[in-house]
Amino acid sequence: MTPCLAQTVTDATSEVVIEFARAERIDGWWIWAAVLASILAALATCIFYYRRDAAELPSPVRWTLIGLRLVMILSVVFVFFNLIRRSQRRVQRVSEAVVLVDVSQSMSLPAGRSVGASSRIELARQLIDENGLVQGLRQEHRTSVYLIDDQPEPELVRTWLPESKTDAAEAMPGSLSDTTTWSLVRSAHVWARVGVVFLLIAIVSSMVSFAIGATASRSPWVGWSIATAASAMVVGTILLGSTYALRTEWTLAQLLQMAPNGNVIADVELDEDSESDDTVVPVNWNQILTAVGTQSRIGDALRTILVDHDLSTLAGIVLVTDGQNNGGVALSSALATARRGEVSVYPVGLGSSRPPTNVRVVDLEAPRRVYPGDRFAVSAVLQATGDQDLEVDVELVDALDNSETDPDSTAMGDSTSTGLTLPGGEVLDSQRVRLSPDAALSEVRFEIEPQSVGRRRLAVRIVAPPDDRNAADDIQSARYEVVARQLRALAIAGGPTREYRFIRNLLFRDASTQLDVWLQTGQPGISQDADQVLSEFPPTADDLFEYDAILMFDPDWSAIDSASLDLLDRFLTAQAGGLILVAGPVYHPRVGGNRGDSRSAQIASFFPVNLASASSLLSRGRQGGDDAWALKLTAEAQRAEFLWIDESPRESFAVWDEFEGVYDYVGVKSAKPGSKVYAYFSDPTTEVSGSLPVFMASQFYGAGRVFFQASGEMWRLRGTDERFFDAYYTKLVRWVSEGRLLRDSTRGVLLVDSTRAMVGQTMNVRAVLVDDQFQPLQEPSVTARVLAPDGGIKDVRLMQAADTPAGGTYTGNFVVTSAGGYEIQLTVGESVDEKVLRQNVQVRLPTSELEKPRRADDELATLAAATRGEYFPVNDIATLGVVSDSLTQTIAPQPQVTVLAGTPDASFALRRNVVLMWLMASVITFEWLVRRLHKLA
Repeated sequence: MTPCLAQTVTDATSEVVIEFARAERIDGWWIWAAVLASILAALATCIFYYRRDAAELPSPVRWTLIGLRLVMILSVVFVFFNLIRRSQRRVQRVSEAVVLVDVSQSMSLPAGRSVGASSRIELARQLIDENGLVQGLRQEHRTSVYLIDDQPEPELVRTWLPESKTDAAEAMPGSLSDTTTWSLVRSAHVWARVGVVFLLIAIVSSMVSFAIGATASRSPWVGWSIATAASAMVVGTILLGSTYALRTEWTLAQLLQMAPNGNVIADVELDEDSESDDTVVPVNWNQILTAVGTQSRIGDALRTILVDHDLSTLAGIVLVTDGQNNGGVALSSALATARRGEVSVYPVGLGSSRPPTNVRVVDLEAPRRVYPGDRFAVSAVLQATGDQDLEVDVELVDALDNSETDPDSTAMGDSTSTGLTLPGGEVLDSQRVRLSPDAALSEVRFEIEPQSVGRRRLAVRIVAPPDDRNAADDIQSARYEVVARQLRALAIAGGPTREYRFIRNLLFRDASTQLDVWLQTGQPGISQDADQVLSEFPPTADDLFEYDAILMFDPDWSAIDSASLDLLDRFLTAQAGGLILVAGPVYHPRVGGNRGDSRSAQIASFFPVNLASASSLLSRGRQGGDDAWALKLTAEAQRAEFLWIDESPRESFAVWDEFEGVYDYVGVKSAKPGSKVYAYFSDPTTEVSGSLPVFMASQFYGAGRVFFQASGEMWRLRGTDERFFDAYYTKLVRWVSEGRLLRDSTRGVLLVDSTRAMVGQTMNVRAVLVDDQFQPLQEPSVTARVLAPDGGIKDVRLMQAADTPAGGTYTGNFVVTSAGGYEIQLTVGESVDEKVLRQNVQVRLPTSELEKPRRADDELATLAAATRGEYFPVNDIATLGVVSDSLTQTIAPQPQVTVLAGTPDASFALRRNVVLMWLMASVITFEWLVRRLHKLA
């Protein structure tokens, strides 16, 4: 996922401003009145005295002298007001709108009470995409869409710039096209030349007037020639001088095109955002908006948006949800920030304010593998919604698995329209159950014996009432296999520890297991409770590959030669064998003691943890502890079936919570990448670099599973109840060896990291394959099929694993998006010898997302009222368009404009002063010549 990333997007345009600096500093009408009065007084005084001084001269000459003096005064005024040129940037922060979409699993529930009503997430897709909510908001807002799930921060899908931005950029005054730029350049040359023409007229007129005036100073032609010369001089100087002052990038010769021009520099630059929707791949809303989150952290999402976004430009937040805030902080913590920032929240409520009448099978728990004669339990979790209590019959149905003969069958394996039967199924048991209508979860439990050897399917089915809204969720099925052959296990122990003795007795008494042992400290002829007592590691592949699982209790690795280690490696990687490593204080510390020993490196590779390199256990572990410490179970432990040691997972973890714990552990550095940690040693004094010691962990090793336990003290479970110890090791041995027991073909094995999952979880798939010569398959990739509970089929591409240089191992993953039974199928071999490898995964919804299926109208309305927003409940598909239009019209744009002033242009100031001095000197000189011509003082 992409985390929430707030950005301040601006439209920045540069422009040139020419202004009077002194005028910007004059503040107050009385100062302006005094300044204007002074200017008018100076002009009036000039006109009064000059009229008296030149009263006897012809009118053209008299008004020329007055005009020249007025130009002089106005030039001084111009200097006083200090005309400057500077660049400034006008920064407009774009108005923002945020759309938060709840993608938690409660959004997969129906949006209405009617039969066949669309899901809430489907309505969210239609609102955003088909009804154009995003398209409408981005007309005037920068629009961002985020997803709300179980993460502490919302996930950003994409941000769209407002559509008006591109059009505005094209029409902006600063956006100069090549044609416009050339037009301005050409105009500058034209006006400069016009100014030169006027100056030439002034020179010619002056020469004519002074030539005539020298002989006949009172001639009327002299006056008009002087007036023409003075006017042309002033106009020409202003035209040429202003162009020269403005075009500071040119010299006077370049301005008059008497020298080649340099690069044309536009006065205005446009800073455009590089974001462009034209190059962005369209959003696949069907793929993105899937209800997979295990929680709805609405409060966290709102708080993150309010903290990370600029509240001055955040016009509003659209919240598309059913209102079930069941994770993270409360909504009240986000409301205070929203009120302070004056940001309105507009909730769009999806779902029904009244729960529909419906019964459903939420989850089904059944073993994947059982043995003939073993009675096993099947439990299901049921839920009902409606207006009153319901009494329903719940049936347990069992049948052969028809996917064995029909690989293209759906995940339900059912050809009926209702999906409420298993072909060839038989009702084994039935119970009458009373369900509460408040969506509380109820459990029902059945016990059965295997019907026959082979692949089978069972289902828990509710005989629903007539007004049940959805018949599709009245049944859930699961596959299981009745395994006839005995599991063969080999126990190797460095000494007769208590853990070894208890497990030896347990497996020897188990009728479904054949146990061989090798006690490395035993003498020839020693008696052991086992089917066969070995005196060495199985010497050949035929001998070793007969076993399904190997249990090693602090073994003396020095007694196992390199050839045997290679056999063990092949047993795991190619034969999908299982290995349980129970560490101890005697031999385990010696494994990592010699880093240069190739055998040590090979042994260390079997472990799912990085071994400590210290030779002494005292520095990397504990011996003879004084106090017992409980195991700190991880989230992975909740999905580990071998830890379900009681009747149900809930009761099992209650037992683990009561377990007093263990005293010792061997030290390891850390878990390896790709491994799974199930438990830590909980003593806080043993923490190193912020991490507790790993006590239980596992990893895939090729096709095989390896489990690590940091001490041989699980026998202490017998202090709680002997059956818990028996259940733990029985399930653990079967779990690590299931790759061997469930092999569909000698051509390979298909494995998943967990056979039970929650909706939204990523399932990792691993296949170990060989060709027809039983050598590692060298194809770059293979394709598996995933059969979903609704009958949909999806292809998953498995690529060669990087951690197996020899090839033959392929990995991939997919996300489970709905509750029910999934089956992964992988076809290997040619048409004649074609085999289908299978794995099954049972998926359920989390209870927190199912407990309150009703739309939270009161909470959403309060949220809208507290932030001065508006609540939009959606009761049917027809209202989606109205809601989209209302939101677009209600959320008003909230842009922010800031002007950043630049420093005055020094080149312009210098040329301005040159032009003003040029003008004033020309005016004074011309006035002096006129006065001398007419013999004035």
